[in-house]
Amino acid sequence: MLSAEQLRSILESRIRALSPRRVPLSAARGLCLAETVLAPADEPAFDRSAMDGFAVEENALPGRFQIVGESLPGSPIPPPVGLGQALRVFTGSALPSGVRVVMQEDAAIDGPFVEFGRIDGASHVRLRGSATQMGQPLLSSGTALTPATLAVLASAGYVNPLVIPRPRVAHLTTGSEIVDAALQPEPGQIRNTNAPLIQALLEESGAAWMGCRHSGEDPAEALSICREAVMDQADVLLISGGSSGGAHDHTGKILQELGFEIVCRKVNCRPGKPLIIGLKEGQVAVGLPGNPLSHFVAFHVFVSQILDLLAGLKFSKWKRVPLRAGSVLVPDPRETFWPAQLHESSADALPWLDSGHLSALIGVNALIRVPSGECPSPGDAVEVVSCGRI
Repeated sequence: MLSAEQLRSILESRIRALSPRRVPLSAARGLCLAETVLAPADEPAFDRSAMDGFAVEENALPGRFQIVGESLPGSPIPPPVGLGQALRVFTGSALPSGVRVVMQEDAAIDGPFVEFGRIDGASHVRLRGSATQMGQPLLSSGTALTPATLAVLASAGYVNPLVIPRPRVAHLTTGSEIVDAALQPEPGQIRNTNAPLIQALLEESGAAWMGCRHSGEDPAEALSICREAVMDQADVLLISGGSSGGAHDHTGKILQELGFEIVCRKVNCRPGKPLIIGLKEGQVAVGLPGNPLSHFVAFHVFVSQILDLLAGLKFSKWKRVPLRAGSVLVPDPRETFWPAQLHESSADALPWLDSGHLSALIGVNALIRVPSGECPSPGDAVEVVSCGRI
């Protein structure tokens, strides 16, 4: 049986990023850039004013100047300014070479003339190429695209960047006892909580959710659904339930029938021990244990890592913080991922009964990693994995 760290190492070594493709900027936020972007031109592309005022010769001294025109933002570069002349300019206006800008606050306009009582030491000119020079790297391959970096791409005219696409994920829930959450369960039945849980987690992670289907206990039915186009074409196939070793647990056999190489059947952690992971030609399948808390833990410890690897992202969601006063952890022979609330610089262990304790997820935004047989005390540094927004 693999430890959680061993399984994460296997995933790190076996899973490669998806093939890059070009997408419009409007669809690129959060994706990983798959090319180095060079500046196609100097930025600014011309000398321009940093503020409203008057452009005068670079070595001009305070005095009276004749206003010879104005340069509006968007207008062509104006002709040079002569001795004793001033050009009315505005923030962003193109400037002739060899000038400085005197702030309008220091100017006294008198008809066609302007008088400056002082000219400070700053030029207030953004020189051509002062921000970026043509051919200089703007963004390197591997950059996660944020609103700010998307603006940088737009400024350079890169409106269809080459990126690693969002992993496409399809979900199958199983079990004859499972009914739609909108229905009233009959005796012996339970509502489907894993479908909305997984959909929300996937959408929050930035993955492309392809939809959810449900199957009863018949493995032939589940196999048939998994062979449908939407399931077969997904980069990640998630199957909820059927991952234990019971007579009606068929997920492992189904994945083998679909051609997956099984790299994990159990992981030595709680919750989430009966975890199945299969690999096939760039596609990843995960058999998740049926209990919702096990789903939550397996998603953030393993599925989230799979999605990041496929997306080419290198985000670390793990950190070490002190355990807050009043937190109670219970040791176990297995490594445990304990529901917690992560604060700015500490973590609270939240009450938890078992892997079916759905209400234990309320308020959870992190998991505390408790090593096998250990029991950290308040004040001890603990390792936590972030679980995103609450």
